[in-house]
Amino acid sequence: VAFAMGLLCAAILLKNLRSILILMLFFSFGALRYEAGRSRPSELIDILQRRNEIQQMIRYRIDTKLADNVYQASVQEIAGIDIEEKVLLYYHSELKIGHIYSSLSMLEPSFSDPLLDIYPQRFRAILRPVLPPQEQDSEQKIDPVSRLRKLLQDRLDEHLGIYSPIAKALLLSDTGFKREHRVELSRAGITHLIVVSGLHVMMLSLIIMVILRLFIPMRLAELLFMLFLLFFAALNNWAPPILRAMLMLDLLVLARWMSRRLAAAQNLSVSLFIITMINPAELFQLGLQLSYLSVALIVFALPHIRHGAKTVIGKTTGILANYLLISFVVGLGIAPLTLYYFGSASLNGIIANLLGLPLMTMLLVLSIIVPILPLGIFVTAFQGFADLWQYWLDFCAGLPLFLEAYWLSLAQALALGCGIFLFILLIKGRFRLFFRALIPLAAAIAILLLLPVSHKDEVIFFNAGVADCSLIFDDMGNSMMIDTGGIPGSRAETDLSIEATDESWMKNKLLVWLARNRIRRLDYLMITHLHTDHAGGMTGVLSSLDVGNLIISEHDLDSPIWENLQTQLKLEDTNIICVKDSTSIAFGNRRLKILHPDSRYTDTDINNQSIVCRYDTDELSFLFTGDIEKEAEAWLVDHYPEELKADILKVAHHGSRGSSSAVFLDAVKPIEAVFLCSKRNVYGFPHQEVISRLNSLGTRLRFSYNGSIRYSTK
Repeated sequence: VAFAMGLLCAAILLKNLRSILILMLFFSFGALRYEAGRSRPSELIDILQRRNEIQQMIRYRIDTKLADNVYQASVQEIAGIDIEEKVLLYYHSELKIGHIYSSLSMLEPSFSDPLLDIYPQRFRAILRPVLPPQEQDSEQKIDPVSRLRKLLQDRLDEHLGIYSPIAKALLLSDTGFKREHRVELSRAGITHLIVVSGLHVMMLSLIIMVILRLFIPMRLAELLFMLFLLFFAALNNWAPPILRAMLMLDLLVLARWMSRRLAAAQNLSVSLFIITMINPAELFQLGLQLSYLSVALIVFALPHIRHGAKTVIGKTTGILANYLLISFVVGLGIAPLTLYYFGSASLNGIIANLLGLPLMTMLLVLSIIVPILPLGIFVTAFQGFADLWQYWLDFCAGLPLFLEAYWLSLAQALALGCGIFLFILLIKGRFRLFFRALIPLAAAIAILLLLPVSHKDEVIFFNAGVADCSLIFDDMGNSMMIDTGGIPGSRAETDLSIEATDESWMKNKLLVWLARNRIRRLDYLMITHLHTDHAGGMTGVLSSLDVGNLIISEHDLDSPIWENLQTQLKLEDTNIICVKDSTSIAFGNRRLKILHPDSRYTDTDINNQSIVCRYDTDELSFLFTGDIEKEAEAWLVDHYPEELKADILKVAHHGSRGSSSAVFLDAVKPIEAVFLCSKRNVYGFPHQEVISRLNSLGTRLRFSYNGSIRYSTK
């Protein structure tokens, strides 16, 4: 509130910066409304927070498909009681958009991991049908827009076949083509061309207005044009970039009708204000942020290349130069945002847009024509342009002007943004403003980049599903990672293979967090055993981070699994510490004790050969148990009873009933027990027997599925 009031006062006093300050003020108001809405949960969310989950007969409408087996749905009724709530629905079979279903379903609250997730949750509840959804006899209730959307999808599939995904992407915001070609689109820097955005709205607007003006007066043409924009936004589920473009074009038309001059900054501000008034949560969606940032860069940051040429060639050259400049400025300006969110940035779009934009325009026009007039000439033309688009995409994706897998921290992204702002002032010729801003922005950049990031006295248990991954920082800032998470879709107990590690949780989640927190080195990496749910991210860690030491048991080093792995791992600069017996490792001013397996232990079961260690600090003691089962626990109780007492216990084997025996838990007597598992999993972890044993000891239970768990050890 104080920040918003400060912006308001500054906008009143600083006339030259008023438009930009008002734009920032509307962002602040949107954030305030979003927080106010979050603090007042709906009746359904209030029930879920108290009961954790609901299993009832639920009626719901399918709004849109977000990904494979993932839908946005609107709950209408629960157990005969009318309820209104947007939810995320997971179901393994195809559901019809716009149709109403009823089924016995599980409804549970959704959450974002406070440590790992940077996106706010769009949905506050998740719906999972328990029994197959039954379509309701309410065809008349299906809205006309959903019916038309389904009709267009069917017509495109029928007439374009394998080419239909690109048509549905351009016309209906279908994400199938984007998902399939995500890497190529990102590298080529033209993702914006294949998803319905403000650019598509502009292209359609020009085409529609030209056609309408041939037959009807200007005012009537503009009215029909505004109605078309409203219908097109509804057809694309009111996507924020389309809504922004629609509002800005409508505001321009209304201003012309009223004979008022509408500045670009005013147009941006008013459209943003309307969007945040309707739904303030959209303010935090990346699509809206990129859309507004791109337009703001074109409006405020784009230098115009003037050309006095009167020949066709001279004019064409000038237009081409300005077109390339737009691509360069927008690509450069959005780089801090894309590097922060996606770890990628591309200037290949400067070249890719040259042919990509005309091709996209032709494909968009044909995507509209084919469902209406599916003549062979139009279908053939679409296929030809689509093939040319694919060739051009592959070529531009191979150009060298891109970065990937390079995430920036928030401080680094802000510093880069400050640097880009200074550069834009230079190329616009705003030299006086440049020299005024140089010293304060240079100081801000230095502070943001040089401000030390300290990671000390901390233990983190990450939310990695049914998999283990923990990170320790000692009092000197040394780091140790214990296990590396798993591979989604793989059985937890399977042996690790190098081929399965490309889609690891580590690569897709934790490496991003480590990069944003400027963690480039691990002093120690401990792998308790070589099952997928513990070592699934090992290759990602070793290839992306500087790892000083790898701790692994002798049992694993002698195994065929390691023999297959070691030739493909990046180990040249990593010292391998082989655990043959109980030992301890200096860790800052403290020591980490490895209790198991020792040289006398003969059980060859890979779970029971897991490394068990304890870490003691001035405040807390931690016991990490890998996947040991009751046989190894009995051995530890017999041979190291004095070393087992700990404040925090990482529960063995994700809470399996085959572990955490009563005798072992009585020896540990933990104050808190941490379960590393997902809420719903095929194994039923954590098992109730383990929970009951811990409850009988008065131990506080913590679960990683509620979010990563962080302990301060100062």
